[in-house]
Amino acid sequence: MGLRRPVFVLSGGAARGAAHLGFLAASEAAGVTPKAIVGASAGALMGALYSSWDCTTATPWERLKTLGYGDILRFAFSKKGIFSSGHLCQVIREALGKKSFEELPVPMYAVATNWSTHSLEILDSGDLAEGLAASCALPPIFTPVVRSGFEYLDGGVLSILPILAARHVFPTDLLIAVNVNAITPRNDGGKKGEGSRGREENWISMALGPLWLSIERSIHIEQTFADFTLPIPAGDYPLFSLRFIEKTYALGYDEGMQFFHRRDVQERIYVGE
Repeated sequence: MGLRRPVFVLSGGAARGAAHLGFLAASEAAGVTPKAIVGASAGALMGALYSSWDCTTATPWERLKTLGYGDILRFAFSKKGIFSSGHLCQVIREALGKKSFEELPVPMYAVATNWSTHSLEILDSGDLAEGLAASCALPPIFTPVVRSGFEYLDGGVLSILPILAARHVFPTDLLIAVNVNAITPRNDGGKKGEGSRGREENWISMALGPLWLSIERSIHIEQTFADFTLPIPAGDYPLFSLRFIEKTYALGYDEGMQFFHRRDVQERIYVGE
């Protein structure tokens, strides 16, 4: 089939999304520039930051490390969400190197949930920050993003690892999917650790546990449509904690470097400009 530039498909994952930037740094080091990036939520944001800074990760990483929740969150005083997606959009805009989807050297496809029509949409034109905010507007944390008269929510609501959406746009291309919500298998009897798996069960975890089982089942189904799926075990760390982003970034980089050095991967992907 020959060597081809791959399409990266990047999952949602909130704070775990730093692992995507680590993976993209590994692709940069390996000389692999994707043909396009399809992402949901944090995956869309990290992919767009990388592309908007001319397919480099140094500036996005420096900016990401300085952000705290005080910078990102502003109360919305709305019945539709706790925090303002408008403020989130402004924070994203200030972090980007380019302002529109059309300016990006590597095309970006941000998956979002159209709440007005209850359908999954791929955003790939117009205001970049607005499209990314729409893909990241996780309910009920953020208010919906209004775009062209429609309300949009986080893409992960319907597809946290949007491989089927990517396959629709790129039916014959090489798809490399990256899931940052994977969990390291353990045989320690569930002992406590710094990651999320070692915590004791409580009513919150019991409420969210079935939801995550449903999400994992969806990921399992969608990943059968990818050529390669890289599970990065950032799922060992809390979903919404910024304390661990340096560790998840390093994890993404290490896993990415191992991936790009695999013989079966090197035999299929194009390396170079």
